[in-house]
Amino acid sequence: MDERRRGKKRVTREKLIEAAGEIFAEKGLHGASIRDITRRAGANIASVNYHFHDKFELYGFVLRQAHESVARAMNRPLRAETPEGRVRELLSAMLTAALSPSRPKWHRQLISRELLDPTPALDLMRNFMQRPCERLWEVVREIRPDLTDQQFMLTVSSVLAQCLFHVHHGHIARRMFPSVSGPAVRTLVDHISEFSLAALRGLQAKGSSKRRTRTRAAPARPSARAGRRKSARGGRSHLRTPPPG
Repeated sequence: MDERRRGKKRVTREKLIEAAGEIFAEKGLHGASIRDITRRAGANIASVNYHFHDKFELYGFVLRQAHESVARAMNRPLRAETPEGRVRELLSAMLTAALSPSRPKWHRQLISRELLDPTPALDLMRNFMQRPCERLWEVVREIRPDLTDQQFMLTVSSVLAQCLFHVHHGHIARRMFPSVSGPAVRTLVDHISEFSLAALRGLQAKGSSKRRTRTRAAPARPSARAGRRKSARGGRSHLRTPPPG
């Protein structure tokens, strides 16, 4: 009897999570109500208090779950021998997990909404997603140890921004270029990796002594022979006698 009751509670909890994810993705934290969630889950309001205490705790849980598959994929051991290969591994892990057909649709919708209209729950994601970002930072540092911390931050942010665009806003590219077929995940990984690595190699380190300066060439000094010819011409002119009057 106790096992059956525990099983029923697990099912109710899973239904609440799924229903909450969908409702929060549609309406946001402030627009969603506990009644909306329990109605879709087929549960009573008391079940939310029992499993999650309140709406904010439930929201934080489903937001973590939406990030979980991507974070887990990016935390797997890296096997590439070169840092360039490890950059590609991390991007492949991120994009493959984020764009997986088996991933619930509300995962991406909820994260998109949270990024556009942040709630206090976004701060709870820092520890959850910080390690994957740090791994990318560490690999980039292997490639370009001469960059400043600000350049590392901007570089890592630029790489991640490309991924986030195609995960959450790829529909914009499809609307802007309707005649071009949408890229497969592998194509995205190849492009973002090659594009980012090429930019990283060409980035000028701040304070580098290799900056090129354009200098004006010094005027050429006249040769000794040219000076003697000029003096000789001047001498003949000075010694010439005037014509008779």
